Amino acid sequence: MGDMADSFNALKEHDKERRKKNLNAAIDDGWKKHTPYHWSRKLNGKRLDYWPSRNKFKYNDNVMCGDVAGFIRNREAH
Repeated sequence: MGDMADSFNALKEHDKERRKKNLNAAIDDGWKKHTPYHWSRKLNGKRLDYWPSRNKFKYNDNVMCGDVAGFIRNREAH
């Protein structure tokens, strides 16, 4: 294969490992699991969707990435 194909395959493998690590590190307390990769819960009367393998979540029609636990703590404190 060419250099680009090797680089692309390495990137795909790295991304696969990162998603697996994110999923294993996710805390599932209080979540309704629709699939292993899509969870949801109610937060302040609104639906919070979470994709733990991607560290991606959707709340109030806004899609965000990052620390969902910190996001929940900030919203529950108010």
